[in-house]
Amino acid sequence: MRKLRALLGATVAGACAVTLLPGVAAAAPPPSSTAVDVTGTYYPVTPTRLVDTRTGLGVPAAAKIGPGQTVEFQVAGRGGLPSAGVGAVVLNVTVTGPTAASFVTAYPTGQARPNASSVNFPAGWLGSNNVTVKLGTGGKVSVYNRNGHTDLVVDVTGFYAADNTLAARGMGSRYHPHPPHRLYDSRVDTKRPAGSVLDLTMLHGGDNPHVRALVVNVTVVDPESAGFVTVWSGAADQPAVSTVNFTAGTITPNLAIVQTRPCDEDDFFCGPAGAPTFRLYTSTRAHVVVDTVGMFDDGTLLFGRRFQPMNPTRIVDSRIGQGLPAALGPDSTGRVTAPASMVGKDEDVLVLNATAVAPTNNTVLTVWPADYEGTVRPQASNVNPAAGQTVSAAVFAELGPYKRFNVHNNAGTTNVVMDVVGRFYWP
Repeated sequence: MRKLRALLGATVAGACAVTLLPGVAAAAPPPSSTAVDVTGTYYPVTPTRLVDTRTGLGVPAAAKIGPGQTVEFQVAGRGGLPSAGVGAVVLNVTVTGPTAASFVTAYPTGQARPNASSVNFPAGWLGSNNVTVKLGTGGKVSVYNRNGHTDLVVDVTGFYAADNTLAARGMGSRYHPHPPHRLYDSRVDTKRPAGSVLDLTMLHGGDNPHVRALVVNVTVVDPESAGFVTVWSGAADQPAVSTVNFTAGTITPNLAIVQTRPCDEDDFFCGPAGAPTFRLYTSTRAHVVVDTVGMFDDGTLLFGRRFQPMNPTRIVDSRIGQGLPAALGPDSTGRVTAPASMVGKDEDVLVLNATAVAPTNNTVLTVWPADYEGTVRPQASNVNPAAGQTVSAAVFAELGPYKRFNVHNNAGTTNVVMDVVGRFYWP
């Protein structure tokens, strides 16, 4: 059942941006006498750096990862995560200073490396991708590098409960998708100044008190120098992590699950009292675009989804006609059907890594649910590759009534590869 069809409201640029979203779920149900089941629910943590191969943080030594090499690092019990009961973690994986075009693959330590990629990049690239991965032996994650040498930086932002082991923490958050919506676009005004902070507010009507996190796609456009953007709740000091990393003159997106805070009625820099708000910092002068695709509740709203992690599984590779019959041409849309073995009647959102492979032009890939009557392609973007580059981005792909989603290519011709890392399902 899809609860939302349209988005209304306006964005106001300045120290604060506010957008209205109609309620995505019914009012909270009455308290239940049954025991809380937290399986598959999400727990945000204060964004924390776990790995930096430049300094040796989290790894045996300060050194780039070489060709064909794999590093493993401890996740469980670090960065605010419990030592047990974690089904999957949400990481921001940054690649910096690669000497060759390559890809890295994150996977559970102790398991066979899957035929999938987590971050794809050209030589000399600086960028990040949101990666959801199951924990392996000893609560560890392994990362494999295909070609050349590269440094790796990994930040953790949250985790999903594996089972009911963590019930003592209280109910986690469940996911509510909505159509991709542009929350903020500095291009209608002027670039964000270097070192500036912006509060962004997404109004959810009567559901405002129940919002705990937003799923956002943050795109940096034409930065004047290399830098980074960080998003966080704003309830505490800015954490020493990054969300989007970029070089000068590029267009660089990344998906993030950002924890929100209720706006204080005395806070001049955010929206109405109680409205879910988060903060965005820009290190260098650049345009910034923010799209939202869903929210995580406090576990009390109806229609919330739980998450089930999967071993990375390739469902699309247009180079061989898998999932899509061929490369996507200019201004063309392909329709992808989720494999029946992967989704049933209760699964309606896939978490996947979408890769544009060597497009002939600078382009944009946009993903949205298929087969809903009257639905048009949203004014939003998921992957923003430059001509000739192979780059990837995480996507929360909502499925239509026939378990399909659309992917649109804006310009030139590009192959598309998609690897699924998990699915959301009705409880």
